[in-house]
Amino acid sequence: MLTVIVRNLDRERLASKNLKGSSVIANGKTLATIKNGEAETTFLIHPQLEMEEYEILRETILEMVSGTDAEVDESGCKLGYLENGEPAYLIKNWGPWKAFLMRARLRTLEGQNIAVKDSSGDELGSGLLAEYKIEQNPFRITSCTLITIFGEKKIEGVELQVEPTGRFN
Repeated sequence: MLTVIVRNLDRERLASKNLKGSSVIANGKTLATIKNGEAETTFLIHPQLEMEEYEILRETILEMVSGTDAEVDESGCKLGYLENGEPAYLIKNWGPWKAFLMRARLRTLEGQNIAVKDSSGDELGSGLLAEYKIEQNPFRITSCTLITIFGEKKIEGVELQVEPTGRFN
């Protein structure tokens, strides 16, 4: 189980829209359980979270410690490694780690049937992913070219989402 320990956090700061009792919950799923010690608060993180759930948990912890002298120890929360071999954690190196995973995901989706959605989840088109453009800081997809039964279709936006459709054509 992954853990994040926060030291010197006032109990009053343990507040968030995602905090229900001693758990961080989003969309009905427990993302982490909180254990309060004498001088530290430990987040026991659910072992199988989706990227979006990690982001919610990360934002919740950052919100709690923002503007305080709290110290975050995430040595028990190594999520993986960056391309250069450096460890990535929930707080430290989050942006580069997420970008690394998203680039790898996009490479695996090339030539596959995908649906392109805008940031609100509305589908903008679907077809075989031919090419895409990305921006860094923060990582986001700004353009996708799809091959459809009607030919090539280019979709542009500020922050596009791509999802595999599972169809084989």
